Amino acid sequence: MIKRRTFIAAALAAPFVSVAARPAIAADWPKAGPIRLVVASGAGGNADVVARIVAAELEPRLGQRILVENLSKASGMQATEAVSKADADGYTLLVGTSSQLVHNIALFEPLPVDIKKTLRGVAMMNEVPMIMCINKEDPAQNLKEMIARIKADPGAFQYGSGPSGTTTHITGALFLSRIGENVVHVPYPKSGEAMRDLIAGRLSFVFNPSLTAVKQVRADAVRPLGVSGAARLEAVPDVPTISEAGLPDFVSQTWNTISAPTGTPDEIVSELNKTVNAVVQSDAIRSRLVNLGSIVPAAMTPAEVDAYYKRQRDIWIPVVRGTGARRT
Repeated sequence: MIKRRTFIAAALAAPFVSVAARPAIAADWPKAGPIRLVVASGAGGNADVVARIVAAELEPRLGQRILVENLSKASGMQATEAVSKADADGYTLLVGTSSQLVHNIALFEPLPVDIKKTLRGVAMMNEVPMIMCINKEDPAQNLKEMIARIKADPGAFQYGSGPSGTTTHITGALFLSRIGENVVHVPYPKSGEAMRDLIAGRLSFVFNPSLTAVKQVRADAVRPLGVSGAARLEAVPDVPTISEAGLPDFVSQTWNTISAPTGTPDEIVSELNKTVNAVVQSDAIRSRLVNLGSIVPAAMTPAEVDAYYKRQRDIWIPVVRGTGARRT
């Protein structure tokens, strides 16, 4: 009888012991202090714009300040390394794009941290295709005419991008591979700087993230030849996809997600996921992101974000390696 009573008491007590043993940091989150949201690109770029829009909406919902920090060195590797090595307590998060979470795996030799193992997906925010833009004074009126001009004299052309290995670079390299030509590549610290030189007539074309290119397209500062997404953008419905314009099945885009150090407790990741999804899927923020020139996919669970990363890596790592681009 004594043994049976002891067993029952222990069984009844077990759930309470489990709760008491739960890490204090998970139970207290996010009360302990501000949340650091690290953006792996410069201020004013695609990821930075989205991060600040979402952060402003997250603050009142989480009841905590969110500090957006830009760490753009080494094609964003500085940011992914910093977050990978941060405490897994929910107070340091990464705004990760295709450049940092996919392309860098193929670019860096050796890779400072194993991104596949050190970071876990938290939430998807939006997808951002590129818009191929040329100078508005260029004689080419459409993509087919531009391709014909490049083929006639490839040595006369130069294309600009953000840092080597970013989606702006890889999309341009993929385009040239598809048309069977090679022209001079001019990388810039920020893709916006390449766009400024295009407008000034110092470059032949750029593939700029739609979220920042749409403003220039609407202002008639550049001539858009095509969107590198699977469908036209609501923000610029008259701009055809590159597939429609002459290169079938040409799709290349970046995206903005939130990641966390791998050991971050499931409770925190789940709460972040629900809150970010609520923000991004709200009518106001969804409309804002779409109007800026991006795509807001259906909400994803953390597991679905990780699966998304895997699919993107399976597709794009071989493509990036095929460009021959490398960083050390």
